[in-house]
Amino acid sequence: MLNGAVLLVLWLLVQLPALAYALRPRDGAVLAPVRLAVVRAALVLGAYAVAVVEAATLATALTRTTIAVAWAVATAAVIAAVLVRCVRDLAPEGGRRGQPLDALREELRSRRGATRRTWRRTKSAAAAAPAWQWVIACVVAILAVSVAVLAIGSSPNNFDSQTYHLPRIEHWVQNAGAAVYPTAIHRQVDLGPGAEYLLTHLRLVSGGDGAYHLLQYFAGVGAALAASRIAAQLGGGPVAQLATVFLLATTPEVLLQASSTQVDLVAAAWVACLATVVLDEFTRPGDAAGAGTAVLRAAAPHSDALYLGLALGLIAVTKTTGLLAAAPLLLIWGIGRLVRDGRRRRPCLCGRSPGRCSRADGSRAWQSRAATVAASLAVLALALVLVGPFLWRMQQTFGHPLGPDMLRESIGVQTADPRLLLVNALRIAQTGLDTPLPFLSDAFAALVNGLASLMGVDVNDPRITFGSTEFPVPAWYPDEDRAAFPLTGLATLAGVIWFAVKGPGLRRAYAAALVFAFIGVACTVSWQPWVNRLVMFLVVLGAPAAGLLAASLVRSVARSLAERRRRRVAIAFVTAVAVVASLAGVLTVAYGFPRRLAGTWSVFTLTDLEERFVRRLEWLPQYEEAAAAVAAREPERIGVVQGNDSWEYPWWVLFRDEVEDGMAIVALQSVVPGEEPADPASVDAIVCAEDLDECRGLTPEGWEFHDLGTVAYALPPQA
Repeated sequence: MLNGAVLLVLWLLVQLPALAYALRPRDGAVLAPVRLAVVRAALVLGAYAVAVVEAATLATALTRTTIAVAWAVATAAVIAAVLVRCVRDLAPEGGRRGQPLDALREELRSRRGATRRTWRRTKSAAAAAPAWQWVIACVVAILAVSVAVLAIGSSPNNFDSQTYHLPRIEHWVQNAGAAVYPTAIHRQVDLGPGAEYLLTHLRLVSGGDGAYHLLQYFAGVGAALAASRIAAQLGGGPVAQLATVFLLATTPEVLLQASSTQVDLVAAAWVACLATVVLDEFTRPGDAAGAGTAVLRAAAPHSDALYLGLALGLIAVTKTTGLLAAAPLLLIWGIGRLVRDGRRRRPCLCGRSPGRCSRADGSRAWQSRAATVAASLAVLALALVLVGPFLWRMQQTFGHPLGPDMLRESIGVQTADPRLLLVNALRIAQTGLDTPLPFLSDAFAALVNGLASLMGVDVNDPRITFGSTEFPVPAWYPDEDRAAFPLTGLATLAGVIWFAVKGPGLRRAYAAALVFAFIGVACTVSWQPWVNRLVMFLVVLGAPAAGLLAASLVRSVARSLAERRRRRVAIAFVTAVAVVASLAGVLTVAYGFPRRLAGTWSVFTLTDLEERFVRRLEWLPQYEEAAAAVAAREPERIGVVQGNDSWEYPWWVLFRDEVEDGMAIVALQSVVPGEEPADPASVDAIVCAEDLDECRGLTPEGWEFHDLGTVAYALPPQA
């Protein structure tokens, strides 16, 4: 059986590019067609993976065999699509069946010549690139390789992954479906499962978690690719696109999440995919360009609707906060289409009266509007197909499609008071822009506290604050749960302001969408110490604005002495920012937490289990002792007792061999309505994490209870 890492690499190096070739737009005028093709292929494959899990769940057949068959079918479909595309590419434009062989050969030679010319132009551009561009590209490459080493060489050790991201996958595999199950950790069943659906494929094929980190790694690559295309669509040249990628590649939170089993970068990648497809509506050739491009635009709503629907569904099923950006972007797409539909005109044909031409124009406009409305409904319908099963399970279980009250009340804002919403927005901004310079961080925090006091509100009002957390918190340290992004954030803010002031209209609309998305976050998401990772999608969407601004400062033309001086100052400033960003990126991969390349906690100096427990290393001996004692009894069924934040996943890792041999792990507590926990008398052993008093109370009379501190276990008396 291929291990997960090899499978994923083969899948990405063969199947994704092959499908991208099949889905690449044929019209050469489409901006950045290769990147668009990759985006399309990623959306199709992601949606397919989600649909496979949901279909298998419906049949209670989420097994290794099902996944193998599903991907065999997908591979056959991709091969067929590639063959069809090859035939179409070899056929001359406008040719008919039975075209002479000489014409086909001439067409093939022409296409090969175009490919060679493109390759020569690329080499020439690379050779002519100044040294500073090569330096930036080298920094990006070094960071990408370093993060890849972390992703491949480390074991999952994210806190949330130990609690709910990864245990839910094990329950799905054990239950042969992603249906709701009894658990004491409600987040295992009520948070968006999209990223975990993708990991489930790896888990079933490989039997382990060795390739889990690669999902977020390739999501980071995809997000950078989509963001660079967005920069091109907004008018940015190669320098702006390179600056966009560089900015993302040096953002600490992006680097840390790219080797993690969190889900924020996956969600951000889907949002970026949706954004670049939306912008295609405004960067595709217009009707005035000719009849061919007019036909292309007429067909665009249907193809765009497909990919927008897939992107929207993937966002919704992965992390609902991404919808805060998807909504304004889709609104721009719909309004833009309707405005364009109303302006459609057709030349009056010979012999027709002006009145008949006017009626024809009106009829055409109404037909276009109807097509836009139909496309918009198709987007929503496709999205609902992907996220609908999960929402239905939440409705059936908790009486609400968004899950239980405890989830919405703990994470969401519970007030409409504009004063509190303003404070919430400022706290989110301060946490994201936190720096290692105390006088800056303290001054910003003091400003927020002072403003809250001036308005007569509590800066830590529970209606806008998660749990018992308190503002402010140090967020500058490169920890994957908190890492701030002051350079990226300030550059994005400057870029958005520049878009709003300088235009053109498409840039202003994009800036408005970003502002609307941030306001949406401030009005719906309570402040929490780890809020920086929750706005990852805004970081990715904002990078193109910063990239275009940086390119404008560097490439501006200076005609007078004063302009030359300003340009030198701008170049010096951009250079200083690039140097600091590079240093921040290198230090993040070298000394970030909980995965780093150097220092005491380097991935090269820790064992597999030590890596998994690096955040709570003192717990490792207790988990190991409990697991060894329980495994010695060769149980067939183990009961788990834990609190809402307990680490469940280590039990699945420590009992991996027993689970593969058929042993079951079940919960002895449940906060899920209608899902009763297992009876303690029905299990052969009990393991506990943190909630030891509850565990002691659930232990059957006469059993041996062993309290190890944070961990405990209970066993029946030996015969």
